[in-house]
Amino acid sequence: MPIMDDRPALAAYLSANGIPEPKAKNDEGYKARLLCVKWWRRTLDRLQGRTDESKLIDQGRVAKHKEKYSSNLTVHRVGKKAHKTNEFLKTQSMISNESDLVDMATIVQSSMANPTNRRAELMIRMAGFEAYAQQHGYVGEFYTITCPSKFHRFSGVKLNDKYQELTPKDAQNYLVKQWSKIRAAYARQDIKPFGFRVAEPHHDGCPHWHMLLFVKAEYCNALRKIMTHYALEVDGQEQGADKHRFTAVEIDSEVGTATGYIAKYISKNLGFSIDDPEHDTTHESQSYGQRVKAWASVWGIRQFQQIGGAPVTVWRQLRKLRESIDDELLESARQAADQSRWADYLEIMGGVDAKRIDHTITLVKKHLIDKETGELKQNQYFEYVTLIFGVASIAAEVITRSKQWAMISTKLAASFLANAPAHRVAGRGCFASWSSVNNCTA
Repeated sequence: MPIMDDRPALAAYLSANGIPEPKAKNDEGYKARLLCVKWWRRTLDRLQGRTDESKLIDQGRVAKHKEKYSSNLTVHRVGKKAHKTNEFLKTQSMISNESDLVDMATIVQSSMANPTNRRAELMIRMAGFEAYAQQHGYVGEFYTITCPSKFHRFSGVKLNDKYQELTPKDAQNYLVKQWSKIRAAYARQDIKPFGFRVAEPHHDGCPHWHMLLFVKAEYCNALRKIMTHYALEVDGQEQGADKHRFTAVEIDSEVGTATGYIAKYISKNLGFSIDDPEHDTTHESQSYGQRVKAWASVWGIRQFQQIGGAPVTVWRQLRKLRESIDDELLESARQAADQSRWADYLEIMGGVDAKRIDHTITLVKKHLIDKETGELKQNQYFEYVTLIFGVASIAAEVITRSKQWAMISTKLAASFLANAPAHRVAGRGCFASWSSVNNCTA
């Protein structure tokens, strides 16, 4: 409290104690988080998990001949947390201001939290990229980038004497930094690749990236040269760096599709079988998926990322629309999304080369308003809540969020709907929420 109004002093205090600064929209939100028990609990739990895991990595416990990808402790912790979350969601439902009631288990099952849905969408987008590439004369390239030796605890099955006690998060930050340099370099040469990146762990937890990118044939060599340069920028002279730090493979369409090339990495990292195509999962694939999920969770690593192309958020909003739209552009995009035609969606949005400002369809974002008071709603950190309400072209706007929802105990939902006056349900009189989806109790 003595330094609460001194932002530099707060930053110094947090840094000295190894605590990341709160991510806030303004100074008020920054301070509110530092006075919030929930924020501290989440932050310290995350740091505790990473500290424990980094110690086990230092001890050589995380390895293919011991505890592969992540420690048994972390696998147990992440699994226990996921189980508690699932058990809690089974007791909850979502209720709308129009008295609609949907149980949370159904919502989760139909969302991107379901690995089956996530894999399906990733494959649809990847296949759409490939179709677009074939139509416009792009070629596919498969790249792998790994980290310098100092990030690896093991060299084969032996402890690595070059290891500098750097965590998988440090390694991921290194890859992100090098990729930012690569992006800036190829942008200066007007090279515009697009595709997907998959981050997965080595057996000792150190991440590496696989990327399937499409690029114009005349730029292939230039792109490879740029990526090689930055992959070897740090400790590039160490033994084996020239062979293992960066590899590139041209996709031969006569041998197989580009989508098929990366499908195994997507499936494997979501816990699906790649050696037993007749079954979605096996005991081995599930075990792998659980350990990789635990690894990504404890270190906060994004496993899959789209590179280039049109935004997927607009695509997902379009898929919510069931009825035809008068606006020709929006209707063609809605049909492309509804029929899983990602390549056509890219064309409608202006092509993979289009800048975000030039996209033909954009999101409609608005502040959430309290219908009783008419004031803008704030979250628990006194920041205004902005939500996606729909999509718009230059000539029309379509709303995809027509209702407001709140979470409520399933046991209480029936009695709530039966006893609450109609005007309170319609006006959300009982939902004094801080956020777009509140935890409403009786």
